[in-house]
Amino acid sequence: MALVLILFVLDSHAHGRHDKRAASVASTGAVRVADRRAKARKLADPLTTKATRKLIDSRQGSITAAVEDLRTGQEWLWNPNARDQTASIMKVDILETLLRQAIQANTPLDTQTAGLAQTMIENSSDSAATSLWDQVGGPSAIGAYNHSAGLTQTQLNTQGFWGESLTSAADQILLLRQLVEGHSRLDSASQRYELGLMENIESDQDWGVSAGVPAGVSVALKNGWVPLTSYTDWEINSIGRIKGDGRDYLIAILTAHDPSQAYGISTIEGLSTLIWNDLAPSS
Repeated sequence: MALVLILFVLDSHAHGRHDKRAASVASTGAVRVADRRAKARKLADPLTTKATRKLIDSRQGSITAAVEDLRTGQEWLWNPNARDQTASIMKVDILETLLRQAIQANTPLDTQTAGLAQTMIENSSDSAATSLWDQVGGPSAIGAYNHSAGLTQTQLNTQGFWGESLTSAADQILLLRQLVEGHSRLDSASQRYELGLMENIESDQDWGVSAGVPAGVSVALKNGWVPLTSYTDWEINSIGRIKGDGRDYLIAILTAHDPSQAYGISTIEGLSTLIWNDLAPSS
């Protein structure tokens, strides 16, 4: 953690000294990315394949999903008008807001705050999330960050129940983009920091969009789960970034009104496996 904080400070100072050079490099990098995307083979929509439709049609409750292939720049949406409770995927948003504030203040996270952030993401601690929700300024501050990141479909809970905020799969992709893009509200040190925490979640939470992904592939994820009206009515969500074995994509799958927690997890993992296979690079 100390090394992460040191890197954060070094990156912030370097950014201040080399603004013009960084702008030039960023511009060049953006052109190269655009060029690579233009040359990349366009992919079929993985959310409308026969196998995916069969799985979705066979499941109870509602499903909404978004996938963005970072190689081609393509994005696909399923059931885009759905708005779901965030549950613990809101913790990604809380941490992005915290890191943006640290950048603006040119002050790295102190030891206590960094500890809360680590516990919030890696252990999905609700108490740590509540502390940081309050520390950053609650829904008004997080809403301001979301607005700056282009989110338009997320409604934050104003009573302090952050997990009862509403969001869309598309907005979750916008949040994930902030962790990977060069033109982001977060600097590279902050991006590495948050992705690093998401890559080191507790083993009992390693489910969801990591399903079907083989060992050796980088998976940065955050899951959310909460009973809605009863223990036979669940919200189960999973979002993340998958990179390796010729693939690089962002994914968000939100499910509501699952008859059990296990049922929702199974639904997401079935979709995740199909999407991983469908986004395979051409031979």
